[in-house]
Amino acid sequence: MSEEGLRTGAGRPKIVVVSGLPRSGTSMMMQMLEAAGLSLLTDGARPPDPDNPLGYFEFEPVRKLPTDASFLAEAVGRVIKVVAPLLFLLPSDYEYFVVLIERELDEVLASQHEMLARLGERTSAEQEAALRAAFEGSLRAARDWIAREEGVRACFVSHATIVESPERAARDVLRFLEVNSNLASGLVRGGAGDGGEEEIVERMISVFDDSLYRQRGTKAT
Repeated sequence: MSEEGLRTGAGRPKIVVVSGLPRSGTSMMMQMLEAAGLSLLTDGARPPDPDNPLGYFEFEPVRKLPTDASFLAEAVGRVIKVVAPLLFLLPSDYEYFVVLIERELDEVLASQHEMLARLGERTSAEQEAALRAAFEGSLRAARDWIAREEGVRACFVSHATIVESPERAARDVLRFLEVNSNLASGLVRGGAGDGGEEEIVERMISVFDDSLYRQRGTKAT
């Protein structure tokens, strides 16, 4: 879908945002949406590594969101990743369609712990507790922002659902975008080839790699 296609009708320009806590599966969702045929706004500034061997799908200017949101003009009609702690900083100039990935917090913390350990960073029990509290607060703030902002619609996707039934997760997200933003309507109605929605869903689930799910029901150390 082109930028012009997301300006249909009255209202603000539209942006699709993939969000969640760090280590929650946001990069995987970005891959799924790219496979669906949607345009991502990324820059490759953060290269793949053992923690995310397929890449992070980030856009470096997002880190400057607290002081400069001008980059969002490039995101109109596209998909951009914004971590949950920064969601509330998105300005009201745009209409946002948020795909929020929710993962079991113990798994998030275990994955974060493993990543830091690989980088040679040690964390104390106090630091782990502080990180848990910060993550819990970020999720509450993200949900509150979604609930109160008039120009925000959201699809809440469980990481467990993506793992256990990637087809269901793909259909839920695709239909959310088609119904609410018209982002996917052109794809479903023939833009993806003769297969339509079924073909898109197959492409979305083809990027899921179960071997990369390495913190199954684990608790943070």
